[in-house]
Amino acid sequence: MTMMMKHDTVALEFVEDGTIAVIRLNRPSALNTLNPQLATDFNAVLDTLIAHEGLRAVVVTGNGKAFCAGGDLAAFKTAHNPGQFLHDLASKFHEAVMKIRNMDAPFIAAINGSCFGVGLSLACVCDFRIAVEGAKFSVAFTGVGLSPDSGLPYFLPRIVGLAVATDLALLNLVIDANRALEINLVSNVTKGDVVADGIELAKKLAGMPTKALGIVKRLYNDAFSDTLSEHLSKEVRGVAESAATADFKEGCAAFFEKRKPSFKGK
Repeated sequence: MTMMMKHDTVALEFVEDGTIAVIRLNRPSALNTLNPQLATDFNAVLDTLIAHEGLRAVVVTGNGKAFCAGGDLAAFKTAHNPGQFLHDLASKFHEAVMKIRNMDAPFIAAINGSCFGVGLSLACVCDFRIAVEGAKFSVAFTGVGLSPDSGLPYFLPRIVGLAVATDLALLNLVIDANRALEINLVSNVTKGDVVADGIELAKKLAGMPTKALGIVKRLYNDAFSDTLSEHLSKEVRGVAESAATADFKEGCAAFFEKRKPSFKGK
C-alpha cells in the first residue's frame, strides 16, 4: 500500500503499509533551497508524521538533482530586513529540528545530490546519512558571510569530530561523497538508487523496537551536555519506560524461545 500527500514544496509518501514515510523536498528548479514556504510545509509534514499511528522509520530526500543546496539566497537578497528574515526562517526550521529529534521513528537522509548549508544541517539532524556517489557536501554558510544554523554547529562536531568540523566550516570546504564516507559524515555511498537504499535501511529499522529507539535518540540529544548524574537519571527513566512496552515482553520471549523477535513498535 502506498499513500501520497503533497504540499507546495514538500511531498510525503507512505510505503510498507504506512510504517515507512518518504519525505521529498520539492523545489527542484531551485535545488530544493530553503525558503519560508518550504519551512512551513516541512513542519506540516512532520506534524502529519507525529500524528500517524504505526510509523516506524522515515526517509528524507530531494526531488531533482539536489538534496538541498542550502538557503534560498534570492529570497534573502530581496528581504527588506535580512537579519529579521533569517531569524524568522531559522526559527521556523528549528521547530522541525526539534520534532525530528523528539520523534521515536529514526530518520534517514538519502542524499541524492548537493547537500549544502541548511541541507547539510538537515542531513546531520537525521539519525543516518547515505549518499549517491556524485553527491557534494559543504557547510556553505560561511561562504556567503553567515554563521550556520538549524543544528549544524551542534551535530556536525559530534558526527565528524571537532577538528574536521572546524575545517569544514571555517574553510568552507566542498567535499565529495567518498570523503564524506572517510570522515563518517555518511555511512554508505551508492552508485544506485539512494532512495531505494534508504527504504531498505528503513525496513530494517522498522523491525526494531521503535519506542526504545526513540529513547536512544533523546538520550543522545543530551549525551554531550548532561552531567553524568543527569544522564544516569534519564537512563533510569528511559529503561523503565521501555521495559513497560510490549516489545520488551516480546524480546524476552524470543530470547528464551531462541527465535528472532517480532517487534511491533509498541
